Amino acid sequence: MQYVIYLGLVASLVALSKMSPGKVLLVLYLPILLLVPDTFHTSIPGIPGHPSANVAVMIPLFIVTMVAYSRYWRVSVADALVISIGCLMAYSEYTNAGSTEAINMLYGVLFQIIGPYLVARLAIDREGLHVDVAKKVAFILFILALVGTFEFKFGVNPFLVYGERLFPGQGLGWVTTFRYGFARVAGPYAHCILAGMMMAMAYRLSRWLEWGGHWEAKFKSFPNLPWSKGRIISMGILAGSVMTFARGPWLGGLVAAVFVNAGRHVKRKQAFIIGSITLILLAIPGYIAFQTYTDLKPGMEMTMSQETAMYRKTLFEKYYNIALDHAWLGWGRNGWPKVPGMSSVDNYYLLLSLMHGVSTMLLLVTVMLWMSLRLFKKGMSEPVEVNSLAFTFLGIIIAFFVSLVTVYLGEGVVPAFFLLLGWAEGYVQGKGYLGIGTHQNKTQAKRSAYSFRHVIR
Repeated sequence: MQYVIYLGLVASLVALSKMSPGKVLLVLYLPILLLVPDTFHTSIPGIPGHPSANVAVMIPLFIVTMVAYSRYWRVSVADALVISIGCLMAYSEYTNAGSTEAINMLYGVLFQIIGPYLVARLAIDREGLHVDVAKKVAFILFILALVGTFEFKFGVNPFLVYGERLFPGQGLGWVTTFRYGFARVAGPYAHCILAGMMMAMAYRLSRWLEWGGHWEAKFKSFPNLPWSKGRIISMGILAGSVMTFARGPWLGGLVAAVFVNAGRHVKRKQAFIIGSITLILLAIPGYIAFQTYTDLKPGMEMTMSQETAMYRKTLFEKYYNIALDHAWLGWGRNGWPKVPGMSSVDNYYLLLSLMHGVSTMLLLVTVMLWMSLRLFKKGMSEPVEVNSLAFTFLGIIIAFFVSLVTVYLGEGVVPAFFLLLGWAEGYVQGKGYLGIGTHQNKTQAKRSAYSFRHVIR
């Protein structure tokens, strides 16, 4: 049954014969990326990599996008950084584990990092799909929040149940964790903190849509509901975030909200200054409180929250020198010396340093900081009354930046994050969130959909 994955490849080929790359991204790739767990994959002897459903769709989508739009590509600093991250990860694997593992790694980074980044980078703005893509992401995560109430109540992840039937022996590492007596919702993302990061992304996009009046006034099927469609979706996603009980994404989301709302303020500069100073002042007592919280005396009983905090603190102390021993290229995906009882490295910056070197980690940090600065500059250049997508992207990147201190970047969140970076880079270089809104450009985009047919025939 695992070969059902390749139906995605066939569907992608068929869709590309009828639609433009941006439309295929919208109607096929995004639903599969956000709904089908990346954990489940297939494997054919002699063929590199172990493609998941989103990879199967991305393979032809990436190729066709590059053929169609590469002539419009103006290579940027962010492009170079993202491609460098992928190449360095593959080279790190080659030096540590040999050519076979390096080929598998290159296959993964090509279709889960570079591919999603460049497809979003080249297609979304050119085809004027900013609003449509934001709606798709927000609505799917709203549906996942509704489905998550089942997992929250009964402690059973429905995505794992159907996955075990189609992909026997896979997904065994999924474990439902509990906090305050409730199941922490993970959905199709395997881990509740990863689900929390996706909810944070969707919430920010939903709020942008709501503020800009891009949602319909009411749900067609439920016109008598007292709230608007946009408000219901935003509140539903927020409830989905709460059900993850993921404090890292919560903290990231709060920091993001400060910057997003400062960007909407009439006096932006003053709002950013006040917001930044407030966060710095709160960070100092927060750090002191964390040190006090984890400074336990012998014989003292720990709460579960203290155990988690203590684990992460000790984790960094134990693995810090191990990461520095192979600082340039790391130890490979599975090669670093494991500290007994600490197999789970719940800090992606540390984990990336262990796997692929401090240099790769610094490239990731650099691309996030670089994009944040450019988005800030883009947002500040727009009129105050404009509902700026730049500040929304900025908030999402900040939320991820904070969250990755508490969890690894894995599963379908990897391509989703790099897709967002490519989307933001295309926005900064492109026409803005309205995209190609004129009749002439829409007609041109429609014609271009047919020009792709010969590529896959």
